[in-house]
Amino acid sequence: MNKLTQSHDLPRYGWLAALVLAAIFSIPASRAQPTEQTVQSRFLFIFDTSKAMKSRVEAVEKSLNSMLVTSMGGQLHAGDSIGVWTFGQSLQPRGFPLQSWNPDAAVMIASNLVKFVGAQHYANTTSFEVLQPSLNQVMQNSERLTVLIFSDGEGKISGTPFDEAINQLFKDKAAEQKRAGQPLVIVLRSQLGKYVGCTASLPPRPVNIPEFPPLPLPPPPAPKPTNTPPPAPAAVVQPLIIIGKKKPASVPPAVTNPAPVVVPVVVEPTNESAPPTNAVVLKVSAPAPTNPPPPLPESPGSGGRYSLLICAGLLGAAIALGLVFWLRPRPKDASLISRSMNERK
Repeated sequence: MNKLTQSHDLPRYGWLAALVLAAIFSIPASRAQPTEQTVQSRFLFIFDTSKAMKSRVEAVEKSLNSMLVTSMGGQLHAGDSIGVWTFGQSLQPRGFPLQSWNPDAAVMIASNLVKFVGAQHYANTTSFEVLQPSLNQVMQNSERLTVLIFSDGEGKISGTPFDEAINQLFKDKAAEQKRAGQPLVIVLRSQLGKYVGCTASLPPRPVNIPEFPPLPLPPPPAPKPTNTPPPAPAAVVQPLIIIGKKKPASVPPAVTNPAPVVVPVVVEPTNESAPPTNAVVLKVSAPAPTNPPPPLPESPGSGGRYSLLICAGLLGAAIALGLVFWLRPRPKDASLISRSMNERK
């Protein structure tokens, strides 16, 4: 029974081990994936349809295949847009539908683009003047734009900071590339509406694409508002206006807790043999302030003394007169009836 059980458990443990190994090997693969693009990137292929380019179609197709199969050397990422223009005496911007790049469909996208290039009508000459206004407009509306111009090198380009160098290259290399049956490829790159790079390539050599400069750092976030109350307005003190020459008398501040008063005490030397000593300094605490006693009345002068003596004399005389009047002998009065009869006689 144990052998059968172990034989039945082997497939289950085998699958578990396979899952663990798959998880281990998937960790480095997930780390190696490119980071998500945060900037819109566009690629614009522009093809010259002059009569001189008809014999170079095959060379153009080979150059396109090598670039698209390698995702433009790793600079073409999933989700980047691919546009196609052609120009001769006029600009044709809508002949090929706009593509969103998918690395898994690289072969199909390259094949469709090669067929489109081979099906164009090549005649007459071309003029870069019909190309530049629309190109500038697309550049202003793109965060990052890569322009690849396949040309025969005839004519002059204008409207870029690299016009002089490009036109000099056309003058020096146009005849050489014509004999080799190869185009000239100009690569322009713009970022945030400004040209930032340019290269010129001579197929069958690989097409060189300049690097983008670093994007500017975003501005720092604004500080979060706090709920702290606004500071109280400072009190406005009216200025002191002094009229006249006299200065206001200074008022001494009120004394609450008086500090100890330092009173120097000088000890006079005596007749003894001891030499005089230096002054001795003692710390005497001032008494606490109390309510002052009421002021005593002023002592009367000489005139006040005489007034008091006179008043005392008059008072004594009045008392003496009252005593004399009160103690004098009184006659015995008759009755009221007898007094009235004596008066009738």
